[in-house]
Amino acid sequence: MRTSLVLGGGIAGLLAARVLSDHADEVVIVEPDDVVSEAPARRRGVPQSGHSHILLGRGREILGQLFPGLFERMIADGAQLLDFERDGGWFVDGLRRVPVPGDEMLSMSRPFLEWHLRRAVLALPGLRVVTARVRGLTITGNRVDGVLTGGPGGENGQPERIAADLVVDASGRNSRLCDWLTEIGYQGPPRIRVGVDIGYATCFFHREPGQQLAGFGAAHSMRTMRYGRPGASSLNPVEGDRWMALTTGFADDRPGRGFEEFTERCLADPAPPMHELVRRCEPIGDVAVYRFPASMRRDFHRLSRFPAGLVALGDAVASFNPVYGQGMTSAALHARALGDWLRSVPDLGRPAGAYFGRITRIVDDAWQTSAAQDRLLPHVASRLSRREKVQLFLRDRLIDGAVIDTEVHRQFLDVVNMRARPRRLMRPSILMRALCAPRRCPVTPEA
Repeated sequence: MRTSLVLGGGIAGLLAARVLSDHADEVVIVEPDDVVSEAPARRRGVPQSGHSHILLGRGREILGQLFPGLFERMIADGAQLLDFERDGGWFVDGLRRVPVPGDEMLSMSRPFLEWHLRRAVLALPGLRVVTARVRGLTITGNRVDGVLTGGPGGENGQPERIAADLVVDASGRNSRLCDWLTEIGYQGPPRIRVGVDIGYATCFFHREPGQQLAGFGAAHSMRTMRYGRPGASSLNPVEGDRWMALTTGFADDRPGRGFEEFTERCLADPAPPMHELVRRCEPIGDVAVYRFPASMRRDFHRLSRFPAGLVALGDAVASFNPVYGQGMTSAALHARALGDWLRSVPDLGRPAGAYFGRITRIVDDAWQTSAAQDRLLPHVASRLSRREKVQLFLRDRLIDGAVIDTEVHRQFLDVVNMRARPRRLMRPSILMRALCAPRRCPVTPEA
């Protein structure tokens, strides 16, 4: 393959470019933002970049394979490697889940991770970046053979064409691929949407080296419907001697920009580290907010007619409620699937049905553990079917089991970290252990 095009310079696009560099003489990233910077910085094209992002276990494994030495460089530059058995705590309704040996997490901000990835990708031979906005696809016969660009880089506002043997759409949740397909005579994929209407508020705080709060170096707190005010909070150490604190709420309970409200929410959370944070640490900057209306997937595999020379990955295929932290790891899994497909030496003159078949299972698994669970929230589904009531009961009992049973929590974390498929939690041995666990009694902040 001579030239491949990647539409989008975010994390999904960078991972796609890394994989394509093994198969193409030239890889071109087309991105409207100026992505060449001397230091980590937020990008206009990633409005959620100021909030907490989690690189789940499976994503970390894939990035480590694609970029040897990347994590060592990041740790040397300030990223924090956490052992949750020793340093952190997973809380549910104020109860700490039993620690699991070997449960590690690498903590850093999204701009920090993206900057390090970009440096590694831009150093690859045969790779270049075009700062421009994609206006549409070009096609010959039934094969996409390039894109039209405009904006930065285009002379006198006239569109310019970039030819390619393969075009990869990694332009994110707001991808215009459906519109571009319509323009060249094809239908866009069917879409599934689950409205969740969740809001995020994030604030940074000063952190002393080695500092712990209430005995913890990190905390993730989940509030279920049993607690009465569902949502989540998290507290992570990140580069620059900072704490990154986040709190969430649904629908009418979405958090606002005020620091006083942010403080009240931290004090109302049942996890003790959140209380210690606002009592002991000084804030840095203002509170940032972000609203996520709905999870959405585009089912390309259901199309009976699709042009050759074109694939999509990352949020352009499926975007999930960020509270589950699946976005970056899903992009890594899609990139790995792209590499596996290219290693099979496919006929690029035919539609990439085999590739879309590969990523469908990835999307299905992520959807089952996030969007399918969000459907059970009271403000999303006014009435639950009998099957959904059973699902809600089993999920609740698995959470009970993860509070006291190390094996249940280990399997729960493997599924959450996308190292295992959700069906693992339905094994009779795991369900029996969860069903035998005592039902949790939520802990209030006062208690």
